[in-house]
This record gives sequence, C-alpha cells and structure tokens, in this order.
Amino acid sequence: MEKYVVVHLTTHRACYFENDQLIKEYRVGSGKPETPTPPGSYKVMEKLVFENQGDIDFGSRRLVLSSDKTCLHGSWNGPVEGYVSGGCVRMYNPDIEELFEKVDVGTPVIMI
Repeated sequence: MEKYVVVHLTTHRACYFENDQLIKEYRVGSGKPETPTPPGSYKVMEKLVFENQGDIDFGSRRLVLSSDKTCLHGSWNGPVEGYVSGGCVRMYNPDIEELFEKVDVGTPVIMI
C-alpha cells in the first residue's frame, strides 16, 4: 500500500493518503514568517514518542523528516493552527498520535 502525506503550508492542512485516496485531513500550524517551513519532498526518518517534557514542546509524538529544518510534531501547549512554529509542522496531539500509527519510516511527506 502506498502511503504519503501532503502538507499545504498556506491553508494549514496535512492530508494523509493511501493508494492516492485521501483518508484524513488534519488542521496544522506551520512556520512563522521569520522561521518559515521549507517546502519540498521529504521522508519520515524516525518516529519518536514523548512524555510531557516541559520546556521543549514536541507534544506526544514527533515524525522526524529527512530535513535538518523540519518535522511533524504534536503540541502540549499550542497554538497549533496558523503561522505559529519555528519551522516545523505542529499538530494537535490526538491528530499526530493517529497519523503516527498510520505512517512508517520511509513514508513520503510533501510540503507545498
């Protein structure tokens, strides 16, 4: 089964696809104007699970991408939607937890 994620940086939506069929759309946040999320094609390189870690807010899950500048992660403290991050794609914890279970290491993530 072919899986991939498309993140629409201007509309703040992440779309999860299986075999070219849209399965789920999530509301997300992207980089602030001074720290924009870089568009491009990436792959999930690592999947990390976190407990509430205080000052560093990656939420409960983090999908590390093949970029040194961005990842998809949850948030304990918000805000989530809009231009809110330091360059990563920020998701609500229940949403990243759901997506985390669906994707594998190697899953393509396209930022447009």
